[in-house]
Amino acid sequence: MPAPAALTWQQVRRPYFFALFAVHSFFVAYSMSLVEVPRALKGEPEWVVGFVVGVFGIAGMVTRPLTGVWVDRGGNRQRWVRAGAIGVALSFVGYAFDFGPWVMVIFRCMQGVAMGVFTTAMLAIVGNMLPPERRGSGLGFYQAANAGAALYGAALAIFIIDRFGFAAAFLVSGGTALLALILAAGTGDPAAPPVREAGSRPRGLRGLISPTALVPALVFSCVTTPWGTVTAFLPLFALERDLGNVGLFYTAAGLAQLTARVSAGWIGDRIGRDAVVIPALAAAGISLLVLSQVESAWLLIVCALAFGFGLAATQTSIAVIVMDRTPPAILGSGMATYTMAWDVGQVIGAILLGLLVDATSYGFVFALSAVFPVMGIVLFLTRVSERGMRGTGA
Repeated sequence: MPAPAALTWQQVRRPYFFALFAVHSFFVAYSMSLVEVPRALKGEPEWVVGFVVGVFGIAGMVTRPLTGVWVDRGGNRQRWVRAGAIGVALSFVGYAFDFGPWVMVIFRCMQGVAMGVFTTAMLAIVGNMLPPERRGSGLGFYQAANAGAALYGAALAIFIIDRFGFAAAFLVSGGTALLALILAAGTGDPAAPPVREAGSRPRGLRGLISPTALVPALVFSCVTTPWGTVTAFLPLFALERDLGNVGLFYTAAGLAQLTARVSAGWIGDRIGRDAVVIPALAAAGISLLVLSQVESAWLLIVCALAFGFGLAATQTSIAVIVMDRTPPAILGSGMATYTMAWDVGQVIGAILLGLLVDATSYGFVFALSAVFPVMGIVLFLTRVSERGMRGTGA
């Protein structure tokens, strides 16, 4: 069957803007949960808090490959968007009832799975609808809409908790997920592929892990892994070195990510992805080395800006590379493999590298994390960039 003709910008402009508002609303709920869930567990042992918070990523990592298969079954992918938004909303309703930490684990797993379904389906819809010549800038704005939620989502959660309590905060979060459901309906699925027959789907592991996305996702995991380490241990590191309000780090990183996601896509469309990914990975690596030695609050902000740029520019560029190289009919699997880098990075960065903290120090682990972006540069140059692929005969 011949590939469908690419849609024009005029055809996709309206659904695209609905997608921007939908993903922003959805990630407001996620940003609020970053504060709500740990604070709701106050008084529980630290290992219980860590497990309840971390099981979210484990659930997403385990089920995300299946999410790609579901999304790729063809037809209108809106049904998976709806399922994801409703699942997240129900998880917040479950949190609001406050049944205790072990029941909360069930709802954390539900939220992790549902978030993977929503984000994978929306990325596949947006990636397929965008004209190739505007894919980088279009995806950059889409991911900027996502990142914009982090600028105020946590603060909104704290405001509601302090004035109205946890139940109200969780219900507001669930409401923003349902708002995302309503907004996403305006996106539709303009470039939906035809329903694929069972015999035409890849079987076995190849059907779960996208071969076109696997190596680019590994490059992306080289910045998500250090980010997992930073988010897990920076607050304690800042207390240890008296670096002031650590919240300013996340604000600065968020602002850098907003800028980088828009500019990285635009630059990549014009002069190539190599010109974005390599400097971005280098910036992330250098920022981690400097962070390991930080003694002042202003230098902490500089590190946040550099790492925020490196993380976001790599994320957007790698996503476009995956979209460019993956056939539309299996883009759901490609996006699932790509986004799984977030889950893998959280598990390795926060849990495995975290085991070294007791034996060494926060600074040592941050410096060790700088090895990952260097590995990402080597892997990108040899296996992902156009020059590297030509050199290997790919």
